[in-house]
Amino acid sequence: MDIPKYLQILWAQKWLLVVGLVVAVAAGLFAGYTITDGTLTSRVTPSYRAATTVLVGSASQPIFQAETPVDAGSGTVQTRDLTQTAVVYAYLVAGAQIRAAVEAEIGELGEGEAISAVRRTTQPGGDESSPGRFSLPILDVIGTAETASRAEDISRTATVAFQEYVAREQNESGIDESSRVQLTTLDERPAEDVTKSSSMLPVIVTGLAVFLLFVIAAFVVWNVQAGRARRRAEAGEPDAAESPAAARAPLATATPAYESH
Repeated sequence: MDIPKYLQILWAQKWLLVVGLVVAVAAGLFAGYTITDGTLTSRVTPSYRAATTVLVGSASQPIFQAETPVDAGSGTVQTRDLTQTAVVYAYLVAGAQIRAAVEAEIGELGEGEAISAVRRTTQPGGDESSPGRFSLPILDVIGTAETASRAEDISRTATVAFQEYVAREQNESGIDESSRVQLTTLDERPAEDVTKSSSMLPVIVTGLAVFLLFVIAAFVVWNVQAGRARRRAEAGEPDAAESPAAARAPLATATPAYESH
C-alpha cells in the first residue's frame, strides 16, 4: 500500500514536528497557567455557585394538610398560584434592593460576583440549567463568586435579606397573618466549582494552534528543499544531500608533463 504523500512529508520533517510538539505543550501551559510561589496556578478565573432552597407557602395552603376547611358564610376566596409567585420572587431577589441589603451586610460585590434566583423545575438533585417538567413553589437563591465561602455568604445573606424584605412589605401593607406568603428555608447547599469544564480550554486551543503552525512550517520547509533540489537537477549539479562526499571532494588539477631532454 502506498504511503500518502503528506505523511511522507511529515515523516521527513519529524524533528521539526517534535520540536513543535514541545513548544506547543509549553505554550499551552503558559496560556492556561502561571507560576505562583513555585506552583502552577490556573489563569482561568475560578467561579463557585452556592444555592439556598426556599419554599414559597402560605397559611391557607399548608403542605402537610390535605384539605382546607371552608367557612360557608365567608364567601369565595381567590387563592394565588404560588408557583407563579416564585417566578416573580426570583426577579425580586436579583433586584437592586436585595443587592443593596447584601452589600450592606457582607461588603460590595466585586467582579464575577452576582445574586440570582430561579424557580425549581427538577427533583432536588437536578440541575436547573436543564429545566425539568415540574412547576414548583420552590425557589433557589444563588450566589456566585470566585471562592466557595464567598458564594455561600452571598447566597445565605441574600436569602435572609429577601425574607426580611417580604416580611417588611407585608407589615407595611397590613396583610393578615393568615393571608401572608410564608418563606421557609429548606436547604443550604455547599458551593460547587463551575469552572472545571472550561479550565483546560486555553491550554488545548493554544497548544493545537502552535502545533498547527509547525505542521504548516514542515510543509513549507519541504517545499523549499524540493524546489532547491529541482533547480540543482535542472542545472546538472550534484545533489549534496545524496552524495555528500562528492560535494566535499576537491576539484582535480592537471599536472603539467615535462619532456626529458
